[in-house]
Amino acid sequence: MIKAIVWDIGGVLVEDPKFKEFWKNKSGSKELRDNFGSGNLPLTDFIKECSKLLGMSSEEFINKYNGAYLSLKLISGSFNIFKKFKGINYLFADTNPVHIKYIKEKFPELFANCNKAFLSTDIGYRKSNPETLKFILSKINAKPEEILLIDNNIDIIQKAKKLKIKTIHYNPSINLMNEIDDKITFS
Repeated sequence: MIKAIVWDIGGVLVEDPKFKEFWKNKSGSKELRDNFGSGNLPLTDFIKECSKLLGMSSEEFINKYNGAYLSLKLISGSFNIFKKFKGINYLFADTNPVHIKYIKEKFPELFANCNKAFLSTDIGYRKSNPETLKFILSKINAKPEEILLIDNNIDIIQKAKKLKIKTIHYNPSINLMNEIDDKITFS
């Protein structure tokens, strides 16, 4: 019996932002992004360090970084399924103070249709941290086998499986509703 569905935001409910090329082959960028996304690096320091790393002015960096989020859209198929499970939905995402503000403003329906959002900037852990899923398990009133996690990152799926959490590895070609129906029964 499933009591909670934990949904990844980027790449599952909302299109992934177009900034991956931005960081491609930039040594040190992952550490900067992880520190910023887990709330351990102030915005001003993030902008300063990233501008330096990428060899551009702070203003140019901010414009390009914010531009990666401007055209984002909901992934309508998975979002429509998400709405059907209001009452047992939880959000789970790597975020940062810049883009989560934008996502909350642009997609308030995500947050209106979930019980709680586990955002890396709020909980202090990135999704890849082994403690993140344990933290979420401690906050949801359900056993691991009563939770379904839907994510497009195979590493997160594998970590969840090790904790006995039911999973769906999302990609746009799957029939998500059939996957959910095949995996679970609801109370």
